[in-house]
Amino acid sequence: MNRGWDLRLVPSALACWLCALLTLHGSPRGAAAAGTACVLMWAVARVVLARRARARGTDGGPGQGRALGRLLVPALCATAAVLTAWSATAPARALLTEHPPGATVRIGAEVQRDPVSYVSRSPASGGGTPATMVRVRTATVAGAPRVVDLTVFAARTGWEDLSAGDRFTAAVVLDDRAAQARLTGRAASAPLADAGARPGTDRARRPGALPGARSDLARLSLSHGAAAAGLVPGMTVGDTSQLPAALTEQMRATGLTHLTAVSGSNCALVMTLTGYAALGTGTGRRGCVLAGLAALGGFVLLVGPDPSVLRAAVMGALGALSMLTGRSGVSLNALAVAVCGLVIAAPPLAGDFGFALSVLATAGIVVSARPVTRTLALRLPTPLAACLAIPLVAQLWCGPVLLLLNPALPVYSLPANVAASPLVPIVTVAGLLAVCLLVLPRLVLPTLTGLSIGAGTLGGAEHAARLPVAAAAQPARAIAWLAETFAGLPGAQLPWPGGPLGVAALIVATAAVLAGLHGLDRHLHRPTPAAGAVTDDPAPRALPETHWRRRAARRRRGRRVLAALTVLAALLLAGHAARSWWRPAPAWESVVCDVGQGDAILHRTGEHRAVLVDTGPEPRALQRCLRHTGVTHLDAVIISHDHADHTGGLPALGTTVPVDRLWYSSAAPGLPDALAGHASHAERPEPGTTLRLGAVDITALAPHPDRARPRATGPSESSEENNASLAVHITVRGPRGTTTWLSAGDLETDGARRLIRATPDPAALRADVLKVSHHGARNGGSELPAAVAPALAVISVGAGNSYGHPNPGIVGALQETGAAVARTDRHGELWISRNGERIAVAAR
Repeated sequence: MNRGWDLRLVPSALACWLCALLTLHGSPRGAAAAGTACVLMWAVARVVLARRARARGTDGGPGQGRALGRLLVPALCATAAVLTAWSATAPARALLTEHPPGATVRIGAEVQRDPVSYVSRSPASGGGTPATMVRVRTATVAGAPRVVDLTVFAARTGWEDLSAGDRFTAAVVLDDRAAQARLTGRAASAPLADAGARPGTDRARRPGALPGARSDLARLSLSHGAAAAGLVPGMTVGDTSQLPAALTEQMRATGLTHLTAVSGSNCALVMTLTGYAALGTGTGRRGCVLAGLAALGGFVLLVGPDPSVLRAAVMGALGALSMLTGRSGVSLNALAVAVCGLVIAAPPLAGDFGFALSVLATAGIVVSARPVTRTLALRLPTPLAACLAIPLVAQLWCGPVLLLLNPALPVYSLPANVAASPLVPIVTVAGLLAVCLLVLPRLVLPTLTGLSIGAGTLGGAEHAARLPVAAAAQPARAIAWLAETFAGLPGAQLPWPGGPLGVAALIVATAAVLAGLHGLDRHLHRPTPAAGAVTDDPAPRALPETHWRRRAARRRRGRRVLAALTVLAALLLAGHAARSWWRPAPAWESVVCDVGQGDAILHRTGEHRAVLVDTGPEPRALQRCLRHTGVTHLDAVIISHDHADHTGGLPALGTTVPVDRLWYSSAAPGLPDALAGHASHAERPEPGTTLRLGAVDITALAPHPDRARPRATGPSESSEENNASLAVHITVRGPRGTTTWLSAGDLETDGARRLIRATPDPAALRADVLKVSHHGARNGGSELPAAVAPALAVISVGAGNSYGHPNPGIVGALQETGAAVARTDRHGELWISRNGERIAVAAR
């Protein structure tokens, strides 16, 4: 063990933390007993150390007065923790005394943070229900004035429309698990907004400078796909509202979840970069520290100064101060002071898992990072050894707490974190630059000029912010790819026993591994005694100067290659950002995805939500289209028929976006094998069935059961399956008009004729846009285009396909009807929107 460790304040931190935790959970007597035990243990340890020192003939320790003072420090910290925790829980304790868990109360409250959407899993149904979590501060409870913090979990019945600062009244059922340390409730009614603070008013639509910048960052990230839309705001300001559920699970399985929260690494990066920038302008060491602290304070205000953010700021500041002041590292005493200060200032942190993980990770880096780095550096370059050692020791020290959150061990956490480590600073720095560009017009200009900000100024700021957002999007997608890749490897999570025994076993295993690493470091770096005999042999000949010159030249070449690769990567990233800046994603209501020889069309139902008609032949092309459009949730998937070029992309949906329901058709009587993973929400609709999803209405037109002619057994013939295609009429209501679509899968001539005959009203087939059947094949015929009379015909077809699609005769027949023809093989993805009387088509 390193004798340089200073443990004098560690007992104070432990006593403070333990006493606050016990007090939060309603055990002040237990807290007093724990504090007394910590003080006594520290006293015994001091006596033992003093006796050992006297036995060795060294100084027996400090005088009696100093020793008494050191014993009083843990007692004072424990007492302060008990008093502050008892005071912090007093409002919740009084509320639970008057209204026990399970009681229904009417509250008047103010929203503290924007609502967070999630999916509530029901064990009975096995499905998921959209729900909302809202953190509020009450003003009245049951008609009586009472100020207390409350977390409300609600079904999406108006609660999701609330915003930070809104005041409302609602009925809430105090949860059975509600405790004084974490007061929770379930919504029993929709929120009724107070007059003058109604959600959706001008005040709500014009948020403050900092919330407005956060929402703009989230909106700008949407144009770069679902992964970037979730990770860029999450890694920059801790906003995970747009993070896909599948990606959240993948990051949890690979130990990357900490990247999407405001962590100490984010705060340390902000403070260090600002301090070094100030140092580069000629500012002294003290000035650069002050600049870094000022930047850190602004970052905390931007994210929101709640206890978890303050915790991350303090932990990050410890690391940043060691770099800006030039000291070797953070001491355990500094960490202990930070723990005591945070627990006394914000007692709820004592029971927060994030706080425990931050403290353990910082302590692990302080205690074990250097020995492990030295051990690995015997076989690896020192920078690479440090990159491996830091996440390794953090994972080892945090393992027991992580086991409480997830009863499994992420096997690939170390390589995933090492691979992601060079990408994290790029995302964070670029994202923060975008936030600064977004917040300056809102915050600085009104202060200097006293004038309100116009739409033109905000539009210019948004355009400038698109460049750093685009620069952050590419490494964010790379991090998402790393999470997906490592989560998909065999044995990504190692099962481990849960409960106290499992945690204890992991603590023992972790301690053994750390002891082995520290012991190996001491053994390898133990000085060897000088021994041997003096001889008259001549000393070894000195190496010639040419040897050292060649060695220096090799090092210079290595540095130049590394610099060239870094510059090349920066240029590629800058080129991608500039392309996205100059060519942002166009507005869209429907997108015909370029999936090769297959069909996949998205119809927008809401913000990053859509209906998907067919999935194309393979998952990657569909994932690319979902990423380009920013779709993170599918309200419905429509599978026209059971052919691989329409169902092959289905595996992408289970790992990319959640699906609420699925419509399908097939000539076979049962559920197609390709849809087996979606059996719980799959449905074969009858003609006339209508589905309304946000801005999209869908009506099934065909096939009729008596005309689909399903085979009793065995696979259907290709033409039979084509003519069993599900034909749907789709209405898309956009901001500048309504567009109608007719999509009929791969209907051939016979199926098209049956559809026309089965529709007595010809107007029911009319549509503005026709998705041409069977990729424009000749057997699709020209009767359906004539009956639909579209203004635009879209053909989803692969470039250079071996089928000769689309047939020139079909294209000519479409043009004769007066329809404009757009093809994915020539134009790529087709972004379609209504602009008054015109239908706009953009290619990207």
